Amino acid sequence: MDFKECSKCVKLDLPNGCVVDILDPVVNEIHKWIQDQPAKPESGGLIVGYEHQRTGNISLEAVSTPCNNDIRTRVRFEMRDPQHKSFLLKAKKKKSYYMGAWHTHPQPIPVPSNTDWEDWKETLKLDKTGCRYVFFVIAGIKEWRLWAGDSITNEITEIHECKKNEAGLYLREELYQAEQFGGKI
Repeated sequence: MDFKECSKCVKLDLPNGCVVDILDPVVNEIHKWIQDQPAKPESGGLIVGYEHQRTGNISLEAVSTPCNNDIRTRVRFEMRDPQHKSFLLKAKKKKSYYMGAWHTHPQPIPVPSNTDWEDWKETLKLDKTGCRYVFFVIAGIKEWRLWAGDSITNEITEIHECKKNEAGLYLREELYQAEQFGGKI
């Protein structure tokens, strides 16, 4: 997804039919760390949010950012600083829970590396989040992408933005289906 088009909440379709809302503070904070200069190292952090009990939809609302004891090179980021754990503890007091991780790549459109895939598979096996999914964001220079790891099926799939109408408003699923078939509800 293009950073320029993300000034507000972004809605993405989950494999189970629910929606994940990426709130603008998440995208805005990650955008501050993109590797748009040759000297900028990889950055990353944790993602927190919550699952709406009534709908099953998920909101990702905040991220931790790189800290002094993290390992950062142009093509590598390792979360080592205990401040990330402190971030989770503070978020939990506000009913916001661990939901995944994000990091940057020095590419216009990021592509997961073999290391990313291995790490994600291990994370999916070991980590428990506040919902069914573990979320993995990679931010490139121009675009960011999101993958959801399903703790039930152990599948990791890229998820995409929900459909919008001509005015740029998100469509509810039943309206989208009616629009596809030329009917009205």
